[in-house]
Amino acid sequence: MRKWFFILAMAALLVFPSFVSAQGQIAIESVEVKFWPEYDKPNMLVISSIMLSADTELPTQVDVRIPSSAILHTVAVGQAFDVVTDQGIEKTTRADGDWLVISITATDPAILLEYYDPGLTKDGSQRSFTYNWLSDYDVANFGVLFQQPFDAEGLESSLPLQDAGITDNMQYYFSNIGAVPAGKSLVFDLSYQKATDALSVSRLDIDPVNVDENTPGRVSLNNYLPYIIGGLGVFMIVGGILYYRRSGRATVSKKSRRKRADGGESESGVYCAQCGARARGGDRFCRTCGSRLRQAEE
Repeated sequence: MRKWFFILAMAALLVFPSFVSAQGQIAIESVEVKFWPEYDKPNMLVISSIMLSADTELPTQVDVRIPSSAILHTVAVGQAFDVVTDQGIEKTTRADGDWLVISITATDPAILLEYYDPGLTKDGSQRSFTYNWLSDYDVANFGVLFQQPFDAEGLESSLPLQDAGITDNMQYYFSNIGAVPAGKSLVFDLSYQKATDALSVSRLDIDPVNVDENTPGRVSLNNYLPYIIGGLGVFMIVGGILYYRRSGRATVSKKSRRKRADGGESESGVYCAQCGARARGGDRFCRTCGSRLRQAEE
């Protein structure tokens, strides 16, 4: 019994280190989390851009935790963040206490994950939000980007904020946290004042698209109008010729039918009394023996 227990224990020690080694191969080069409060929904839109380290063996399974109350929106993978796609991505979800674990099969190093967090609270004009990050993997560089909503002021965070400039009339703030080791919980707060419930997307300035004849991909009718007129002319000429030929054939056919009806060349039911030859319509004498036909005499 002890011998079998010793064999099983040795096998477990051999298997377990290899499993830990395989898990340890996954490392995250960078994470940038974007926070867009009250953007297109009255809660917090969280966009996580995760770049795996260059030495990560692909494909691999990556587990990402989000709050259990969050509404998952998009999971996309690609070679870079500007070419990620959510098509054909294999993922599963499972509950783990206060977390929802998203297991993603990463075939490329760039992972984009979007979700809506209902944890944005409102108390009159006061808005507040708390974010928590917990990962099984080391992160070499962790950064956050805040978008200040329209009609908002007094944006504050427990993180040191830097002005990241204005894009599309939206004010942004950035904070660089640095390295975050695996298993360490990263928690910070965000708050601001906002007197209205207007969503930011309703206030974005969208420039109208000017379309003219020189716009790429646009088909100009003026360029093809001569060809259209020429095609219609050829069609009318061919149609006229065909109509003329069919009309001529119909006239000839009518004349032939009229001639047969007059009995000009058709055979009759009169036979020669002398030789028995059948006469044609209008004959008075037999075409064979020359005898006078009796019917003609009558």
